[in-house]
Amino acid sequence: MYAVIVGGGKVGRNLARELIEDGITVAIVEKETGKCEHIASKINALVINGDGADYSVLESAGSKGANYLVAVTGNDEVNFVVCLLAKISFNVKMTLARVNDLRNEGIFKKLGVDFVFTTPYIISKMMHEIIKCKDSGFPFIIPAFLDRRSKFEIARFAIKEYSPSIGRKLSEIKLPKETLIISIIRNSEIIVPYGRITINKDDTLYAITRKDTLEQVKITLLGEE
Repeated sequence: MYAVIVGGGKVGRNLARELIEDGITVAIVEKETGKCEHIASKINALVINGDGADYSVLESAGSKGANYLVAVTGNDEVNFVVCLLAKISFNVKMTLARVNDLRNEGIFKKLGVDFVFTTPYIISKMMHEIIKCKDSGFPFIIPAFLDRRSKFEIARFAIKEYSPSIGRKLSEIKLPKETLIISIIRNSEIIVPYGRITINKDDTLYAITRKDTLEQVKITLLGEE
């Protein structure tokens, strides 16, 4: 797996560390020379000094065919161009963008950026979820998954055309111990899963699973890549 991160600030650096810890190879693109030197001395990643909105810079970072391209600079215009290039020129499988001005969120979504993150919204949403979980009698769920020390993880699985789980009932799929499918997204609708529900192509499944069995769950639902 390969990820290109454009923006070497705190968000980009922290994300790079976590991805590397998860076994993903990372390249970081940063415009400021001083930051590049600091990142290169602290993080085991390819560090490119240049403007992420420049085609040749993204190319040198290995963007073509990358699994993920993440734009997290403090400039929405740069993040927009980076994602545009990722989609049109480099065939990146998944794009993620930080949006600093909430008014620009719609533009990124219309472009087709897979995931858009607006910092103030995310913080308020997390707080809201913690309060909701507490009121529901599950105050531990959200904080636990925000903690890197947790042995569990929430994972997303996109069911493709040749996934072995297609056409099978959830109750028929043998998942590892301590794994639970918590929701299914189908045709933009959220479905609370039950044993007799059948997995369809283009479903998106969310599961809680142990980190040490995540790969096994992936193979069971999606098959070998």
